Amino acid sequence: MSSATSNRWKTKGAGVTLAILVASGCVHALHTRPEVTRVAIVEEVATVKSGDDELKVDIYRPKDSGPHPAAILLHGSGGIHAIAVSNINRYASALAEQGVTTYVLHYFDGTGDWTASDSIETAHYFHWVKEVRDVITWAQMQKDIQPRRISVVGHSLGAWLAVGVGALDTRVFRLVLLGSGLEPFLLDSIKRMPPTLLLHGEQDDVVPLTDMKYLQKFMSGKGFRVSTHVYPDERHSFGDSVAVDALTRAAQFIAPPPRRRAAPALKPATRADSTARGEWNMLRY
Repeated sequence: MSSATSNRWKTKGAGVTLAILVASGCVHALHTRPEVTRVAIVEEVATVKSGDDELKVDIYRPKDSGPHPAAILLHGSGGIHAIAVSNINRYASALAEQGVTTYVLHYFDGTGDWTASDSIETAHYFHWVKEVRDVITWAQMQKDIQPRRISVVGHSLGAWLAVGVGALDTRVFRLVLLGSGLEPFLLDSIKRMPPTLLLHGEQDDVVPLTDMKYLQKFMSGKGFRVSTHVYPDERHSFGDSVAVDALTRAAQFIAPPPRRRAAPALKPATRADSTARGEWNMLRY
């Protein structure tokens, strides 16, 4: 493991997963951003089976019946506990308000972890991948979502995990990764990837920008569709205004507006057309 990658493990969840929406000023900004249409949402909790494990899933969905695109949201190595729960759930709530049914997966439930270190991730990585894939199966059966438009959004450890999910599961519509990189043990096994959006802080001292650029270069070299946006002066947890922008980009990437069909081009008039019109007019009179 490279020194840059090792460094991310020192504090990779110490940023307290997805702390980008914790400030009330940020939430206010989210609700007043003029170009974003917001809808009423419903919050629920479900339990999903994954093998012998039971996984808690926090559901944030638009109140109307849909169907809507969906996203499975993966937290960082700090887990979801008393300190971090409000942060990640605000993120999910804000996505739902933009029309994306969002499932916050407590993927540590299946392995009994509270937080994750380097050794824990190595040991449990593919177990967590299986959990996410089982939740995708469950999500496809929900009546209020579009089963072919299920994306995965991850932050920090959740972003690194989402890469493995996207590589192995063809049902993943798109990936949005904040603070991401590529695990060395995945290099030889990645044969496909869904369209991916990488969002990163230029001054991230937990997951260095070089990790994201390595993933970008790898995907581009394989011919996979990848877009990036780097925020100058931002660290692992974005400031309020940047968080608003990142969230808007994520929602628009997950739920792109439907394409309008182009109007059919008019054929140039020909002499035969003119003759036919003349004959028609003669028949009318």
